[in-house]
Amino acid sequence: MGHHTQFIVGISGAVVIITLLLSACRDKGSPAPIARAYESYLYQSDLDGIINPDISEADSANMVNAYIEQWQRQKALLHHAQTNIKIDVKQIEKQIDEYRNSLIIYELEQALIKERLDTVVTEEEIANYYAENEDTFILKRPIFKVSFIELGSDAPELDRVKKWFASDELESRNLLRQYSQNYSTNYSLSDTSWYYLEEIAKKVPIKQIDENNYRNYGHIFQINENNKIYLIILRNSKFKDSRSPLDIERTNIRNLILNWRKIDLINREEKEILENARNNNKIEIYNQ
Repeated sequence: MGHHTQFIVGISGAVVIITLLLSACRDKGSPAPIARAYESYLYQSDLDGIINPDISEADSANMVNAYIEQWQRQKALLHHAQTNIKIDVKQIEKQIDEYRNSLIIYELEQALIKERLDTVVTEEEIANYYAENEDTFILKRPIFKVSFIELGSDAPELDRVKKWFASDELESRNLLRQYSQNYSTNYSLSDTSWYYLEEIAKKVPIKQIDENNYRNYGHIFQINENNKIYLIILRNSKFKDSRSPLDIERTNIRNLILNWRKIDLINREEKEILENARNNNKIEIYNQ
């Protein structure tokens, strides 16, 4: 007589009972399926690699149930399609072959790039590309160079701090840095990077500065907000439709140069492969 064993696993608060029928007529060495969909069976070995040993038993059960549900869904849809829709099998096989061929060629291209692509891009190459493509790098949003200090509403010696902040003298800078370390948790005194308005607005209330003052460089704007005092100096700015500075575009240009090199490398290698095949009489066109 046969018998069956039950494994109970939970998913989203429900209980799913997976019944494994171990028939007496089955060979003792034959594995028992854990799920069926029409004439297809899913076995425990099919779950290899599905479960992460580092996750909890409950999470493992959820993953198994989700996998089984997806497997049965796919099988049910395939069965319905094959029995209810006229399928052009030859066309599907042709598409599969084309996709397979594309994948193989893609792997060849990736191997060529990995082995032969020169990834060193010099500053001179970047500067030349930037100079030769003036109309390519146009800003779509304003950008700024900004220095700022965020202080509590009770911060001491504010007038002296403003004098230090506006000064270019080394002693004033050192005093300002020491003061900021003692009284500010968020400050940027000498950052020369460009930032979009939205990026700076996450740190300081720069949007309270009127756009007419965006070129008022070196002026200290004081903004009081949420029991905080913000001291802001605009160091530089560029507006929408003006040329984007090289500092912002450097990484983009490097990627563009590398992408051009990839395309050139692949085209040259493909041309060489094709010419070799033609010279060795491996490819030919017959008269129609």
